[in-house]
Amino acid sequence: MSAHAVQAACYGIGAIYPVVILDEVHRWARPTHPGLPERQPGEGHGMLVLRWTGPQGEHVAAPGLLAAAAARAPALPASGGELLAYQQSLPHGLYLTTLPAEFVLGPWEQRPGAACAPGFLHRSA
Repeated sequence: MSAHAVQAACYGIGAIYPVVILDEVHRWARPTHPGLPERQPGEGHGMLVLRWTGPQGEHVAAPGLLAAAAARAPALPASGGELLAYQQSLPHGLYLTTLPAEFVLGPWEQRPGAACAPGFLHRSA
C-alpha cells in the first residue's frame, strides 16, 4: 500500500466506503461523533483513518478529496489541537475516525462491485 492510498472499507453490512489510513498502528480510540479519535498508550484499538461520507451524487470526487486531504494531514504523533485544526479544515463529507484493519477490503479501484459500476458506492447484501 502506498502512502495515502485510497482504500475500500466496510463494517460488514451496508455501504462500502472510501478511506485513507493515516496511522496503521491500532492505538486510536473511537470518538463519539463529532469528537476526535484519541491516541492511546497501547495497541488494541483502531487505526486512524480519514473517511468519506458525502452524498451519493458526489461519490466520484471522493478519492480525489481524500487523497488531497490526506496529503496535508499533520505529522504523527499529532497533538489534540493539531488534529482538531485538521478536522475543522476538512471539506464537508470527510472526517477522522478509527477503523480496525480487518474492515479494510483493499484498494478502492478493486472494491467489490467496482467493475460493474465504476465510481459508485456498492451496497453489500
